Amino acid sequence: MRVADRSPTCRSRRGWTRPLRHALALAMLLLPVAAAMPARAALFGPDGLDPAFCRTPSVRQTVVYVDDMMMVEGQIDWARKLAVKLRATLSPGERVTVVRLSPANGQSSEIWSACWPAYTAAQQADIAGQSFLFSRNPLSGIGDQQKFFLGGMGAALTTIYQQAKRPADAVRIAAATAPHKDIIRALASDEGRFAASRVTVRAIIYSDMAENSDLGAVIRPPGAVPHADQGLGGLGERLGTWLRRSVFYAYGVGADIDGDRGFGEQARAFWTQALHGMAATLGGMGADLNVPNLLPVSAYDVPVTLVMDNQSLDGRLSLLTDQDGALVDSWLGISRLGSTGLDGSFRCEPGGACRLDATTTSGLATNAASEHVTLQGPAQGPLNGELGVRAQGMLFKLRSDPRS
Repeated sequence: MRVADRSPTCRSRRGWTRPLRHALALAMLLLPVAAAMPARAALFGPDGLDPAFCRTPSVRQTVVYVDDMMMVEGQIDWARKLAVKLRATLSPGERVTVVRLSPANGQSSEIWSACWPAYTAAQQADIAGQSFLFSRNPLSGIGDQQKFFLGGMGAALTTIYQQAKRPADAVRIAAATAPHKDIIRALASDEGRFAASRVTVRAIIYSDMAENSDLGAVIRPPGAVPHADQGLGGLGERLGTWLRRSVFYAYGVGADIDGDRGFGEQARAFWTQALHGMAATLGGMGADLNVPNLLPVSAYDVPVTLVMDNQSLDGRLSLLTDQDGALVDSWLGISRLGSTGLDGSFRCEPGGACRLDATTTSGLATNAASEHVTLQGPAQGPLNGELGVRAQGMLFKLRSDPRS
């Protein structure tokens, strides 16, 4: 398969035209592979990204959502931040998918998907013990494979940018005249991805998160009275949409908003409720990309039971840990209560007991901003502990059941 001719076709007297320079700059951020690719390179195959990495079991998948209403001509730093963060936090074989969000019409479309080229410690040890007399050692080709991966992702981001970019003045949002923006339905249109996933979905969104639809509004005109509850707790039922097994991170929040100084706080409160109402968890939200620099290497996923007011509520506990036992993209979901993220640690002694010591990112069983979660017991289970706020005397029995 021959590589398509990507040679620029338009120049001004002083060099490349401004739009083309911006597109090339974005491509250069994520396409460092151009000089290394042979002329016969295919997108996939021996001279491209090896699809065999998708056969490596992974404890998580990552979905990158790009809000096409945020594309400002000449502003491409958001793509560089994303590439740097992903390169540092992707696990071997982890699937990454780029999805274009179109909040103007509440739709989404998948642009690209591939699996991160890397080997686990066990795979590296196995490869190191082999001889490669007539073929290339796979370990020596990892650098090129990762360049192919970043190149493919860069091409996908470039496509969204090129098709949706607008002048900065056209992108700016005034609080008094906020445009229709249906981010919730755009995410809901991608529900099948969450329903089909058997592992945690880390969703990273580049967006101002300025929802303004019949489902609710984050942005407020000057002088408007804030609404503490916009009926977001029942979004799952209203839309028939559940974004289960997911942890969301948003960046670029409020970057294009004028005249609403409290937007960041409003956005966090709004989206905490909205995602909670769709059985999802908010992991982080802000102007910058605040995804933890932790690499998950193991997973613990079991049913749990919470005893509350003499009732047993079923739920699910999903723990991803790094090599030191620190939690990353972990969550606890309880029926009728919703889901919450977990920060802390989960460690098991070799052949011995396990212990979870964590804090929730939002109230689940109480109205507190966060709650304490403990579980301990033999590695084979069950684990027993508590959920709640000790200082308020609000503690509820929690039990895991790995045999289910």
